[in-house]
Amino acid sequence: MSNRKTFLAVAVLTLLAIPANLCASSFFTANAGGRLNYSSVPDSETYDPTLSMEAFIESQFNFSETLWSHLNFSFKTHDFLQNKLFSTTAADFRIDEISLISNAKIENSTNYIGIYMGSFDPVGSDFFFQRYFGQQPIASKLTESWLGKASSILYPHFGIGVSDVLKFNAKPMAIGIYAYFNNEDDKFYVFNTDLRYACVYRYFSFDIAGGLGIPLSDKYNGSDAIVVVDTLYWHAGATMLIGNNYTQGLFIQGGLFNASFTKKDNSILASPNDFYILIEPRFRIKNTHLNFTVYSLPEQTAEQLLFIKDTLGLNVNIYNDTLSWGTKKVCVGTNFALSFPTRTFMDVTAIPEDLMTMKFNGFVTPYFSTTLLSGQLHGQVTIEVMDFFRNNWQNAFSVDLGFRTSL
Repeated sequence: MSNRKTFLAVAVLTLLAIPANLCASSFFTANAGGRLNYSSVPDSETYDPTLSMEAFIESQFNFSETLWSHLNFSFKTHDFLQNKLFSTTAADFRIDEISLISNAKIENSTNYIGIYMGSFDPVGSDFFFQRYFGQQPIASKLTESWLGKASSILYPHFGIGVSDVLKFNAKPMAIGIYAYFNNEDDKFYVFNTDLRYACVYRYFSFDIAGGLGIPLSDKYNGSDAIVVVDTLYWHAGATMLIGNNYTQGLFIQGGLFNASFTKKDNSILASPNDFYILIEPRFRIKNTHLNFTVYSLPEQTAEQLLFIKDTLGLNVNIYNDTLSWGTKKVCVGTNFALSFPTRTFMDVTAIPEDLMTMKFNGFVTPYFSTTLLSGQLHGQVTIEVMDFFRNNWQNAFSVDLGFRTSL
């Protein structure tokens, strides 16, 4: 464990030191956001309020037209109300990304070479579309989060590594290769290598990636060895949007994270909890948007999201983002969700029984967002309808208030 900590510390300091030693006129941009959540302690027999906060900062330093870096961080606090409001409160801090990227023109394409630590161009988010194609966000509104890159990720390019992305200038396409180390395996470092392809057309956007993870053991039958490989990890993910943000559309995401393959079994071992599935038909009636979503998500993904509470469910999101209040633009909408805790897509046949025995959750979430000062204010109230039938009204309400801005 000490060797891992030393290795990570040296890597962080090295990546932070590289920009500091560059001599060039620099330009800085950043986005920051935070969210307060007021709710009750889950499964509490009495009303026990909690107050917590999530926040992130995403920054970019441009040293020249061909060289820049990203520094992205986020944290999540524990309950402020456990102690006095102005006393010390525990928090979980995470480095989302520290990277240095350089580009070069090569005939009819542009080559982006990067070194990074953290989650770089995560598969499942629309960071790749935005960075390399300048596209507007297309991800499902259900997967919004206030923890930077910890939102809807099919699988993360997480670790310490290098990347090489080639974007074609004549066509809206890009291909990439990634090589990185992480410690997804509890015992060993894992060497990963991934391939990626993406394209963005007027009515079609597509991003697919996949690769292998190789745990690097230094033991063989109890004896020391240089490198021993007895297991392979498979991971893959794809995002597709037919249409665009201004038309009817169909948004689909699917992924598999760390399915294992061993020579002994000659089979790929994967749990339904390792699969990510989200299908979202999108309809637009004048200025009103109507999205229907069916999803089956890993538990650790659902825990990070703002609108999704359980692993399996269906959702209806209706909203209008063209309203105005004086000179301010306002978006108003409501989410209606029916979800099933701990269930996956393999448990679809159990849904009728869950409905009969009331082993499901029903959420109604009215929300709004509007411009405020130089940023955007977001607020919502979540009502868990089934808690009233379970005589658990004190846990039925949750209030969120968030704000994000450019620095």
